[in-house]
Amino acid sequence: VRTFTRTEIINANALSESKNDPDAPFLMIIDNKVYDIREFVPDHPGGSVILTHVGKDGTDVFETFHPKSAWETLANFYIGDILEEDRAIKNDDFAVEVRKLRTLFQELGYYDSSKAYYAFKVCFNLSLWALSTYIVARWGQVSTLANVISASILGLFWQQCGWLAHDFLHHQVFHDRFWGDLSGAFLGGVCQGFSSSWWKDKHNTHHAAPNVHGEDPDINTHPLLTWSEHALEMFSDVPDEELARMWSRFMVLNQTWFYFPILSFARLSWCLQSVKFVLPNGQAHKPAGARVPISLVEQLSLTMHWTWYLATMFLFIKDPVNIIVYFVVSQAVCGNLLALVFSLNHNGMPVISKEEAVNMDFFTKQIITGRDVHPNIFSTWFTGGLNYQIEHHLFPSMPRHSFHKIQPAVEALCKKYGVRYHTTGMIEGTAEVFDRLNEVSKAASKMGKSA
Repeated sequence: VRTFTRTEIINANALSESKNDPDAPFLMIIDNKVYDIREFVPDHPGGSVILTHVGKDGTDVFETFHPKSAWETLANFYIGDILEEDRAIKNDDFAVEVRKLRTLFQELGYYDSSKAYYAFKVCFNLSLWALSTYIVARWGQVSTLANVISASILGLFWQQCGWLAHDFLHHQVFHDRFWGDLSGAFLGGVCQGFSSSWWKDKHNTHHAAPNVHGEDPDINTHPLLTWSEHALEMFSDVPDEELARMWSRFMVLNQTWFYFPILSFARLSWCLQSVKFVLPNGQAHKPAGARVPISLVEQLSLTMHWTWYLATMFLFIKDPVNIIVYFVVSQAVCGNLLALVFSLNHNGMPVISKEEAVNMDFFTKQIITGRDVHPNIFSTWFTGGLNYQIEHHLFPSMPRHSFHKIQPAVEALCKKYGVRYHTTGMIEGTAEVFDRLNEVSKAASKMGKSA
């Protein structure tokens, strides 16, 4: 056991410097104690998100995402303390009050899920699946319109399963994480075709670094969609590939026109990424310690998804043209319905550089990068409760049916400390997304003229 200076840890443990060195430690600061978590990375249930805070203070992100039992596991990797005069000041008034709110909400029972509520949501979703299957089984061989309707309902089913899988895998429903993961494997894997491990690896990293350029995978979509001027620097990444550079500029300059066509293929892209992720050597691009162990259950869940999906088309439709129509419509509808909500959540909100993120507290980062959508019966259902995006990012393991109870307190606290809390309507929020895409396109155009 020894003492460390904060600067020493930050300088010596930047992930970009240490991830390929088999002997370098992965130091992390939690509650002014230092932990070397290199050996734990392969066993971390949340995936490689743990690497986002190597060399940083991960106190608030750790307390936000982990149960109390996780402290016992963490203790195994304790190696020292931060020097007394270099310790983090944990009495920042805003952060202190957010932590107090979390404790209050736990005492009020807002973290306790309604099993009846989630049972109803699961049954409702399965009824959409049944309706879609009935329509295609009854009229799939005689009516293209029936195939379009069935495929559209299937796309809606997939979207709603995405929100439910999200809740279960955030452990909002069950305190026992085994049941949450199992439910996520069914709703996310069998029903929707997304790998739970792939989703955790991607989504947990997003939560740890929302809208942080170079860290948040959800905004790493350049050149298909480019969300900030930060990403335009990538034009210079391929100096010897003139064709690639021209294609990249073409996409950025015209991204407002390509927005919906690109979203139409979003679900299919995520499905293919999921399949690749669970295949042997599917994570070869990751540091050895960050590769997520894939269970047979997860591989089986994706196999079952593609089995029932393809069987539905080839058993009930048979006509090649209508099979293609069914496939394209179902994928496009789901892709647009999912990505419309994802875009409302964060796109068009501030994109933060890595340097800015280091100097910003965890809670402020969650709030200023998120967008709430005014709640009503439709918006709350359509978005799976993610219209309360700010509340979800502050308290990710709280079940969605509690968000309306805490929203006034969160907004009032932000107002008290001058932290920007942004809420808008669905149409207005989508307009903000398009405005941002257009701003980046104009910036790219100016760069081209300057060059």
